[in-house]
Amino acid sequence: MMIIPNRHVISFLELTKEEIIHINRTIQGIQLLLDDLYNPKGYNIGINQGIIAGASIEHLHIHIVPRYGAELGYIDIVGKTRVVVESLESVKQKLIHNIPKFLNKEFYESFK
Repeated sequence: MMIIPNRHVISFLELTKEEIIHINRTIQGIQLLLDDLYNPKGYNIGINQGIIAGASIEHLHIHIVPRYGAELGYIDIVGKTRVVVESLESVKQKLIHNIPKFLNKEFYESFK
């Protein structure tokens, strides 16, 4: 999943205190959502800032990648493909349906 600030920001240093708090709370909510739906064993969380760092456009964004352990195997490495056990449309629909349970006004207001 990807988090993108509402305001056009190129650098992490441009974020306000409130934006940093909101983005980090959103990361927590996305983790709760993915834990509930897919039960990953870990996460890679990374910030892309700039074209050289992997941004396809000049806009700060954060990736949240669920990890499951034994992900790399023959098909992944040699075949340069991924085995997907669920369609992207199915994943999309699950996320759309369940995001309001985790990223809602009460979730953000309950952060202390």
